[in-house]
Amino acid sequence: LTTHDLAEAERLCDRIGILNDGRLIVEGTADELKTLVERDHGKPPTLEAVFMTYTGRSLDDDVEEQSSDDD
Repeated sequence: LTTHDLAEAERLCDRIGILNDGRLIVEGTADELKTLVERDHGKPPTLEAVFMTYTGRSLDDDVEEQSSDDD
């Protein structure tokens, strides 16, 4: 499953991988990833925080970039 909808990923997937520039940068269960970002980075335990921590971008940035590529 490939999605930008992290709630959907958390609901449907046993394991989640975060890609950045085509490379897998972190993967694990939703709970593992949220624990990592909270414990190691002091950020809220959300998948959005995981994405922003490991990519340096927000989900909105990523979606906007794809939209401009489609134009």
